[in-house]
Amino acid sequence: MLKRPIVIPLIALILLTLLVDALFPTLILRDHYTKHLDQSNIFKYLIIDSPKESPETYSYLAKIIGFYDTATARWLPTDGKIKIYIPKNNAYGAKNKLLNYGDVIVSSADITPIKNFPNGGFNYVRYMRHKRIYDQTFINSYQIIAANRGNKLIALAQQTNQTLQSTIQSTAMGDNQKDLACALLLGNKKDLDPIIRSQFNTSGLAHILCVSGLHIMLIILAINVIIKALLPRTKPFFIIRKALCIIICWAIAFIVGLTPSAIRVAIMLCLLIASNLLIFTEDSLNILYIAAFIFLCFNPFTLFNVSFQLSFLAVLGLIVVRPYLMERFFPDIWRKSYFTQGISSNICATTSAQVLTLPIILINFGTFPLMFLLSNLMVVPFMQLILISLIALLIFSSVPQIQPLLTDICNTEMSFLLSAARLFDTLTP
Repeated sequence: MLKRPIVIPLIALILLTLLVDALFPTLILRDHYTKHLDQSNIFKYLIIDSPKESPETYSYLAKIIGFYDTATARWLPTDGKIKIYIPKNNAYGAKNKLLNYGDVIVSSADITPIKNFPNGGFNYVRYMRHKRIYDQTFINSYQIIAANRGNKLIALAQQTNQTLQSTIQSTAMGDNQKDLACALLLGNKKDLDPIIRSQFNTSGLAHILCVSGLHIMLIILAINVIIKALLPRTKPFFIIRKALCIIICWAIAFIVGLTPSAIRVAIMLCLLIASNLLIFTEDSLNILYIAAFIFLCFNPFTLFNVSFQLSFLAVLGLIVVRPYLMERFFPDIWRKSYFTQGISSNICATTSAQVLTLPIILINFGTFPLMFLLSNLMVVPFMQLILISLIALLIFSSVPQIQPLLTDICNTEMSFLLSAARLFDTLTP
């Protein structure tokens, strides 16, 4: 702890968060909407994320920002997040308009407690409670009273994300290939076929459908090699190269839509990149602790976010477990050729990340993909090339001399991923 003093306040913050979560569910919400349910059933909802699609409904995460007090006939402010479900078609059979981030709607629909899914092993109530979301509402009738009321930067990021999705969808790739490309690079999985998503889950490749630290790190490494080859190897240009990597890191988080998971990854990678600029010896483990402390300071209940737990345990595995596996199971002879070094490094990286995330996966989902090592060994080495190809497709989408070739390359790469997921899904007992 003397070497890493950040551990002490980090542990204290984690213990305090656990205590508040157990004893004071709505302590930090000073004027929670549940205190006013007996005063009104008319609430204002601010949409704070993009729609999630199911066969019959669109779901949104919303913040209740006001309630109509029937006693005083006035709108009064309140607080608290809630899950909203709106049917795709209204009572007259017409399609309901999709709501956007920043829209404000008014509805008198009943608010009911969130329940677990029938015959499901996942504790959805606990998962949502840790996000400070306790209730849901099914809205058949509502009125849009305002727009663009959310964070302007996030709104711009989500609009950019939608534009880039439209660019990919306008290419000549196959439908499944387009949807997979949007999931890989832009984090949009709502259009992906449920059967394909199931195949990726079973095969142990579900993590590549989320824009995670793996994705952004692979992109940064590739771009860093290109910049390194173009710039002279002097100290000023070294600083410029690192600064460009940080800018690119946040640019990727921006096009994803500045989601909480993308922001977490961007902060973590920026700390790692910036550490090389300091005179002190780089300590990856200390940087990981500092990043965790920063995230928990901004939102202590991020501690209960499953993606937060998985991403940090995976990084912890890479830092702590991977070196041990390399020394223990792969002697120096494996590192004498680029090919064998790549295989051994990939095996150890995949295994070390999965070892520490295994308890979280079992606790939350009750299952574990048995084919994860083989499937990741087959797919992960090509992810860097695949992601760079998709970025190139977006950059040159309006260049008729280049766009068809890039479309064919990306279509082939997406077909390879789909075939790999289907193969390992078939092989899984």
